[in-house]
Amino acid sequence: MSSPTHPAVLIVGAGPAGLIAALSLAKHGVPVRIIEKSNIYQAGARGTGIQPRTLEIFANLGVLDPILAEGITNPRMRAYAPNGSDVAREWNFFEVTEPSPCVPYPNPCMVPQDRTEAIIRGSLQRLGVQVELGKELVGFEQDDEGVTAQIISNTPNASNPPETLRVGWLIGADGARGITRKALGLKLIGETRDDEGYIVIADLEAENLDRSCWQLWGTKGAGDGVALRPVTVASRCVLMSRVDAQDFVWESDLSKIQEHFNALSKRDDIKFTKVNWVSKWRPNIRMANKFSVGRVFIAGDAAHVHSPTGGQGMNSSVQDAYNLAWKLALAYKKLATPSLLSTYDIERMPVIAEMLNVSTQILDRYKSAGVTAAKAPEGGAASDPWTRGQKLRQLGVNCRWSPIVVDERTPAVEGEISDVYGLDGGDVVRAGDRAPDASGLIQIDGVELEEAATTTTLFGEFSSTAHTALIFSSTQLEEGSGALELLRKLAYYNTLAPSDAPLVQSIVVLPSSLGVAPHSRGDVGFTRKTLLDRDGHAYRGYAITGGGGDPTYVVIVRPDGTIGAIVEGPDGVEKYFSGVFGVAQ
Repeated sequence: MSSPTHPAVLIVGAGPAGLIAALSLAKHGVPVRIIEKSNIYQAGARGTGIQPRTLEIFANLGVLDPILAEGITNPRMRAYAPNGSDVAREWNFFEVTEPSPCVPYPNPCMVPQDRTEAIIRGSLQRLGVQVELGKELVGFEQDDEGVTAQIISNTPNASNPPETLRVGWLIGADGARGITRKALGLKLIGETRDDEGYIVIADLEAENLDRSCWQLWGTKGAGDGVALRPVTVASRCVLMSRVDAQDFVWESDLSKIQEHFNALSKRDDIKFTKVNWVSKWRPNIRMANKFSVGRVFIAGDAAHVHSPTGGQGMNSSVQDAYNLAWKLALAYKKLATPSLLSTYDIERMPVIAEMLNVSTQILDRYKSAGVTAAKAPEGGAASDPWTRGQKLRQLGVNCRWSPIVVDERTPAVEGEISDVYGLDGGDVVRAGDRAPDASGLIQIDGVELEEAATTTTLFGEFSSTAHTALIFSSTQLEEGSGALELLRKLAYYNTLAPSDAPLVQSIVVLPSSLGVAPHSRGDVGFTRKTLLDRDGHAYRGYAITGGGGDPTYVVIVRPDGTIGAIVEGPDGVEKYFSGVFGVAQ
């Protein structure tokens, strides 16, 4: 499968951040190349925990179903007594929450990262984009018009000569040791804990392992515990252990891994048969001082390194890429304001700073409790390193402080950045928050209610390539109504698009109290969909009462599933889109 002749974006690194950036850009119609230094796709169950916020991104990009099919959604934990065989304690890794109309995927899903990456690559290939293995970025220069990248092949020959590639933008998703951040001269700010030893993580094949739960051996203190976590693929499992010696290296020595496990677990019945991948990690808690310079951006591990505790890293990398991609797509189409791309740093850096705090807090619990604890900690779940709370599901992660966010209902305090993970924000959804789902919506454009039996959801209507304007109107769509005035205002922005693909899709959401279908307006010069909120989930989820005296609220949802604006009329719509597209009607 050939690469585009004139790509607009070069992505360096084919991990989760790079793949999601490529997939999102390709869906936007942006020509993209993605290269990977390694000659093979890396095996290993790194980044196993997929949080609900990331599941929603995968759903919006059309890759969720195969990921869920391979996942574990209710892991059970088991800690053994010092003899290694008697069960000392069993508990749930996290509380399983039932799906709700506004949160259809409330629970984390455990899938090996290599399987997640393979599923995303398959979707990317169907869009005509193939990861180019064995291609390494060795340098680049940028100017006001673009980036010139130097690429070499790991197997140079006549068909793989060194390459000079000119692109509009470059995304460095090449990890903590990659070239992009270093070439930009960006600093990693934070700490490295040299005195805390190492955490060794190994992806293994195992025999005689009880695959019904995660199993933990050891009590307290560095280097005296070991954990085995089964994954869904065949006989694979992940071993995690803390070690003191800085020169402790396993590489792929199966006998050393077996010896280490047997010594700590007091077991000899579980046999390791193959090593897929081994990594040694030292507490290194840092993030870059900037996530972009000019036309070059960094995402994922290239921008932040941290403890794997808490299952936040891979998810934050995916969310980095998704935040950036729609903005780059508008820049490519010459529709973005000059400052739009700068909001990538503004919106993501506070979130990543808090993510480092959250994951480090859990790491510190391990330090005090050991790799495992044979009994529940005295402080309960709040102090248990092996229990996960709601905050880590990232449903509250927000960017309420962003300069392109407009909220006329709950205005943000200028310059204030607080409650980044959103759990203390109250019940009223705000601009900058995750856009809630809503079920039980009936499409009723020109259809009698009794004939409109098919229901949909807001997530089913949201687009990964266009803004969605939800017009919450408490009145019929009659001439002179606020809803029709808003629809005409919104229709203007689609005239800016260089193709037939809409920039904005408009959806009128009527309250169930209206009770009747609106009159069909025929050809009024714009397209829109009309949904009746039969069960009231949309109005409740967006904190709109739906009374006859209420203003006609417009909630504008960005392509990344974030609420860009909550406004009351055409002036608010214009204010928001002038900050994104740089034009006013």
